Amino acid sequence: MSLTIFLLTILPWEINSPTVMPVLRLGQGPRATGMGEAFTAIADDATALYWNCAGLGKTDEYSISFTHHSAFAGTTDELLHFALPMNQGRFGLGLLYSVTPEIEFWDKNNQPIDTFSVWDAVLAFGFGIPIVKNYYLGAGVKGCYQDLYTDRGYGAGFDIGFSAQPLSFIQAGIALRNFGALKYTSLEPLPAEIAIGIAYTTPKFKSAIDGVYPFDRRLNFRFGIEYLPFKEISLRIGYRTGPVDLKSLGLFSGITAGVGINLTNLTIDYSLSPYGKLGLLHRLGIRIQLPRRGAGSLRIRIIDAQSQERIRAEIKLDGVRQFTGETNPLGELTLTRLPRGRIVIQTRRDGYLARTDTMLILGDREQSAIIALQPVQYSILTGTIYDRSTTKPLPGIITYKGPIVGEQTTDPDLGTYVIKPIPSGTYILTASAGNLYSPQTCTLTLPPNQLIQKDFYLLRITHENPNGEN
Repeated sequence: MSLTIFLLTILPWEINSPTVMPVLRLGQGPRATGMGEAFTAIADDATALYWNCAGLGKTDEYSISFTHHSAFAGTTDELLHFALPMNQGRFGLGLLYSVTPEIEFWDKNNQPIDTFSVWDAVLAFGFGIPIVKNYYLGAGVKGCYQDLYTDRGYGAGFDIGFSAQPLSFIQAGIALRNFGALKYTSLEPLPAEIAIGIAYTTPKFKSAIDGVYPFDRRLNFRFGIEYLPFKEISLRIGYRTGPVDLKSLGLFSGITAGVGINLTNLTIDYSLSPYGKLGLLHRLGIRIQLPRRGAGSLRIRIIDAQSQERIRAEIKLDGVRQFTGETNPLGELTLTRLPRGRIVIQTRRDGYLARTDTMLILGDREQSAIIALQPVQYSILTGTIYDRSTTKPLPGIITYKGPIVGEQTTDPDLGTYVIKPIPSGTYILTASAGNLYSPQTCTLTLPPNQLIQKDFYLLRITHENPNGEN
């Protein structure tokens, strides 16, 4: 942000300075243009190279975008964008070729003598990188060439961008686009602009607003909505007050609309933008997302099952990733660069019941797991061991196996025992009183915060009952 302000301060562009290569004003990709070109905050695919290069850092997949523009006067644009994930950050590549054919050439007597074509070409490179979780920086450079038949220009420009997601449903971004110049007989500036955007996003609904300040025109605003009634269909609509001249082309020329058909890793997009008396601009594109092997990530969050508050815990992992350690103070642990496969998560914390979970790592996307640890609740277990025949108390031993394992000796005179505190849960209890009595075993569930009494009546071993009785 400070770099952008610095550039705006020191560089000598004036609000009315003429610019060249107007094709750079033309929004790229039917998804963004269907949303009124309000894409600075949302940009998260290969076309982020144009809208906000920081958005390149948001994807862990290989992203490819092919777009065809069909405009008025026979003008056509062909665009190709790539986003390539790397170990650190994501690399973007873009190609643009725009041509207007069969323009009549007239002589000094205003007689047509020939036709010619004019064309533009842009080769762009960019890089986006996460700086901390959900915050991204990006930069890009572009080489430009324009053939106007009687004159030719070549030059370069650069972009810088920042993107953030401070909340799960809020995204924001700022981008400086097309800052540079072309060399003809003199040096002419590119149509540079600064854009600031904010968006509300959920898996099924997105709304965005951008404020865009072109250095040679007035500030304009752009609004857009994307809605998925089904996961296979995306509906888009938007409105923009620039860069089109609404005064001369009419208010309806600010409207945009589009649709997307989502087919797993392939999306077909279309958008329509009216330009008043000039006609319609159609955009048709294909976006392809290719999973990156070993690019999976997993965010583990540990919470208290009762209060839902985050808690710190010890974690041991087995499977596709080996790890022994603990979460951060916020109860989170993030694992990256995970291959496809199963991972076993063992979680422990004093005062809580330990648990083990198994999860399938898909290896091509971000995943999350919320593990709720149950606080240990305690009970009191008491009772007496008796001789079944005489009902006299017996000295003996109580062993228990359940959430914890242990044993308790009874009072030698009264035959009573008290186990406290003991974690609530289901236990297997065994009462024994030496070799003269047959042990007795039972299963008992201890509710939390209760006093439970369990008495045992043991059968004395006799000649007729040499093996005892359970």
